[in-house]
Amino acid sequence: RDIGDAGRNLHAKIGDILEFANIEAGRYPLALERVDLAALAQGCIDEIQGRAFSRRLKVEATFCEPGQVRADPGALRRILTNLLCNAVTYTEAGGAIRLEVRFDEGGGMVTLRDSGPGFSAAEAKTAGNPFERFDRAGTVTGAGLGLAIAMELARRMGGAVLVSATGQGSVMQVRLPRL
Repeated sequence: RDIGDAGRNLHAKIGDILEFANIEAGRYPLALERVDLAALAQGCIDEIQGRAFSRRLKVEATFCEPGQVRADPGALRRILTNLLCNAVTYTEAGGAIRLEVRFDEGGGMVTLRDSGPGFSAAEAKTAGNPFERFDRAGTVTGAGLGLAIAMELARRMGGAVLVSATGQGSVMQVRLPRL
């Protein structure tokens, strides 16, 4: 079982490295289209519910304003899934993860808050750098590429992923252009 777990973990890390290399080399084609941001975000929450349940985490969409953004649906799903998986990994058992979708004049925003340890001010400055890992007691981290992949995909779609250092929990915000 341990060998199988180690093999799956290594496979996931190699997959992230290859995906990041393709994104950096421009070999990750994006097809921008109208995307219902709230519906896609809810779908991502539904996908991680089983994993969150096994860790006794409460995952919910607290407010989802309807609206559309200009994005590649697969890339946006990858961004939100990466952020949600990080939240599930780093939030202690019994904690909470909340997702909110809002719109302003400039675009759509998905804000993800968790009750995990969050980022220090120094960590927030380097978050998203390739291979930057933030090891926490009791967690197994990946290759340090999930956040880097999310940030680069958002950038290529004309958006951004913002990281906040709150001292309590993480606050991640994905901003994308509105249609």
